[in-house]
Amino acid sequence: MIRIVRIGICAFLLFAAASCEKAIIKDPAENPVAVFEELWNVMDARYAMFDYKQTDWTEVYRKYRPMVTAQTSKDELFHICSEMLGQLKDGHVALLAGESRFIYNGYYTSSPHNFSFEVLKKKYLPNMKYQGRVAYAISGKVGYLYIPSFGDEQSTGDIDQALQHLEGLHALIIDVRDNSGGASAKVDDLAAQFLPEKMLLKYDLYRKGPGHNDFYAPAAKYLTPRSKAWAGIPVFVLTNKRCFSSCNDFALYMSELPAVKLVGDQTGGGGGTPFDYALPNGWLLKYSASMATDPGGFNIEDGIPPDYRVSNSLEDDSNDRDAIFQFALDQLQ
Repeated sequence: MIRIVRIGICAFLLFAAASCEKAIIKDPAENPVAVFEELWNVMDARYAMFDYKQTDWTEVYRKYRPMVTAQTSKDELFHICSEMLGQLKDGHVALLAGESRFIYNGYYTSSPHNFSFEVLKKKYLPNMKYQGRVAYAISGKVGYLYIPSFGDEQSTGDIDQALQHLEGLHALIIDVRDNSGGASAKVDDLAAQFLPEKMLLKYDLYRKGPGHNDFYAPAAKYLTPRSKAWAGIPVFVLTNKRCFSSCNDFALYMSELPAVKLVGDQTGGGGGTPFDYALPNGWLLKYSASMATDPGGFNIEDGIPPDYRVSNSLEDDSNDRDAIFQFALDQLQ
């Protein structure tokens, strides 16, 4: 793929008028052309998944660059840049400008939600208890653990304590539906509770540029066991399309364990590592600086497929049934 480079000599450039306009910019922070050019070039040099996404970034430039002039308003520029970034269909790509925010959410909006915590609590697990934001319950000899997030608001200690309340049971259901990710360290700490031994779980490939396929050598991700209490215990992990980013990693790690099965919908993906870049006008650009594969080389950007694909039907939703939870409970009991 040919990388477009602007050098300020108008006669030699593909978009002569645009480049001449850029050549006389005095304050890039106030010029929409300069902001657009920088955003496009930063993505061109640093984004990791152009080929995986099958996106011709040069063609994207040719489509959107003519829409921007020196007279383009901030709102118009934000809309154009957001629409351009949306071509990547990447939930880690975002543009933040004060109250204006573009964050791609198409990875889950076209899929069934497949989760209602209120229905689950009311109909199936009325004895639900809480450890911080973590919820846990017991149904017969099966434990249930709901982890809504791996973000800053969620502590590893709360997860550990909830698990301690469930020790000694026959099997465990871990529900991470609607968990959009957070800190990788918290995922590592939780997954390590179930490992029988040190394991290779994934590879991260970071872009080093300038070519779209220039990557550093794959970085292997290993985890070692934290506890033997849960190793080998049958575990079903409940997933939907809103499981994203580090939650996607959690689903991957657990799927590598022989005693664990994933139930529900394919996760939402988000295998890349998000990096930030401050544009000259103060906007914050977020992009995927890496991509990830499982140990066999499968790219996890579009999610982890379940072992058992289960979805709530319209009848299930209208009758307050959770088909995914019921399936897991029936299998484990």
